[in-house]
Amino acid sequence: MTTENPLKIVDISEINQSTAEELYDAATSQGFLFVEGHGFSQDEIDTVFKLSKQFFELDSSYKTKYAIDSSNHGYADFGGENLDPKGQKKGEPKEALNITDLNFLTGKSSKEIPDWFYEDPERERIISDIVGRFYELSIKILKLLAIGLKIDDSDEVKGEDWFQSRHSPSKVSGSTLRFLHYPGQKSLNPETVIRAGAHTDYGSVTLLFQQENQEGLEIYSPISKQWEPVPFVGADKSKSTTAGPPLVVNIGDILSYWTAGVLKSTIHRVKFPAKVQITGQDRYSIVFFSQPNDEALLEPVPSAAVKSIQNRGANNAVTHITAKQHLDNRLAATYGWTK
Repeated sequence: MTTENPLKIVDISEINQSTAEELYDAATSQGFLFVEGHGFSQDEIDTVFKLSKQFFELDSSYKTKYAIDSSNHGYADFGGENLDPKGQKKGEPKEALNITDLNFLTGKSSKEIPDWFYEDPERERIISDIVGRFYELSIKILKLLAIGLKIDDSDEVKGEDWFQSRHSPSKVSGSTLRFLHYPGQKSLNPETVIRAGAHTDYGSVTLLFQQENQEGLEIYSPISKQWEPVPFVGADKSKSTTAGPPLVVNIGDILSYWTAGVLKSTIHRVKFPAKVQITGQDRYSIVFFSQPNDEALLEPVPSAAVKSIQNRGANNAVTHITAKQHLDNRLAATYGWTK
């Protein structure tokens, strides 16, 4: 059975007004979309997934030596994370590796990552390459959204570069490369265990690669007002025989807050769908969470569309917090940390 795709597919090969309007339309309606023309080949994506799988197959005693810290960097063991603390009492049945403190000019983290990645120069190269390319892709998407929002030019920065100026490649940010592994689980009731609880993402935009036959992502659609599964969508081979499949893009809370809700940060979750329970298939995903620079103020975006919204998001704030303050608040709730 093929699941109908509820999301738009936008080709971002070119930065122009038409593409910006398509992207903007998806971001202001569903908050989620598929993006093709992202520049990743199928072979490149397969290589990253292979690296991720090899890491998670390492002994638990090794992985836990690099346990996640209060900066959101490191390995999160099974049950260590709860994205829906109000709705779920138990931690979630997944493991993850977060790589933060990223310098996008070098593709490297200033923090310690598992030395397994340095034992083979090719592993280190793969990480640095994907970090840099995810950053460039996120900036392209932010530029298109800025064009769609018709952000005003100023003496300091052109409107289309407003978001980019707050996502400098060399300044400190909470941006994160994340490898995720959800082991398969067989159950008679697909609702028995939620892999990742209902939540919205914390930052600017999220970029996600998932694999065929490893479904599980669902969005609570702002349009249909119900949970809708997001299927795997294959590459359009009529456009390219080597291109990887479209990746999932979604708007995060900061971008929604900045724009007074014009851009939608949509609730989503990962669950054990019936088909996957039957097969017992694991799910792996590769995610990049784009965050503004720590120092960026969450002040209203200078756009007529944003100015027209009263008493919401940054338009309703008496004082403006920074991107780091916002992220720290969300992480404390997710991991149960004391700020």
